[in-house]
Amino acid sequence: MSFFRQFPKIEYDFNRTGVKQNMVDLFRSVRPLPSFLDNYSAYKFYEIKNGERPDIISKRLYGTTQYYWTFFAVNEFLHDGYRAWPMSQEDLFTYIEKEYEGYVIETNPVITRDTDGLITNHRNSLSGRFALGETITGATSGATGTLTSKITDLSQLVVQNVTGAFIGDQTPGSNTTELVVGQTSGDSVSTYNVYKYAEAPYYYHLTNDADLKPVTNANHIVGGVDTLDLSYVSNRSHVIEENDERSKLRYVDPNYINQFVNDFEDLINA
Repeated sequence: MSFFRQFPKIEYDFNRTGVKQNMVDLFRSVRPLPSFLDNYSAYKFYEIKNGERPDIISKRLYGTTQYYWTFFAVNEFLHDGYRAWPMSQEDLFTYIEKEYEGYVIETNPVITRDTDGLITNHRNSLSGRFALGETITGATSGATGTLTSKITDLSQLVVQNVTGAFIGDQTPGSNTTELVVGQTSGDSVSTYNVYKYAEAPYYYHLTNDADLKPVTNANHIVGGVDTLDLSYVSNRSHVIEENDERSKLRYVDPNYINQFVNDFEDLINA
């Protein structure tokens, strides 16, 4: 594949052990010929096994490691490069534990209006409140954490480096809340639910909806769906599902691989 010599090299840690290999950087604005991409008879599908690398799959499918790059050309989700390659179950667990460390404090915004219907207060709303990076403290629990993110449409404060345990539980038979205060901004809201970050809602859907179509929660946005009719997909479930979807690899039928490579070479050198 001499035509790949014109591409720059990048370092990639295939095994995520800290040992990096030089690989060809294919991720330019070059795509295979549209007419060829539309020829779906030229494609098959492969379920990536736990921890399999592109070069290993290339060897398995084509008898050589040199066609690993074709997976990145024909799969849209891989156009972002090696970082989009599905993680092994071990790496996925480590990723979730690291990226979703901490807790989510959920609030229940309530709009107050005067007799003329004008809004006088939006209690427990996160809009315009709190400063990223400030310390959040529970007035009752004494728990503290650093505010790293606000997800306003889900009424969530993401706090990490937490000490203690924030209070907030609306499960049946329980109704525990506390006031949490930003030590820099001075802003405060009442908690509604507290989750481990990985287990917090990523989005809500109607409980009986097999398609899991996202909807708004009435606890967060006026006009949303009543919480009693909702279930949710957690951050953990979303990441696992996304990783599983990326394990469904489209690849060029070995009978067409030479044609594909030739078309791709012609496109690059045009």
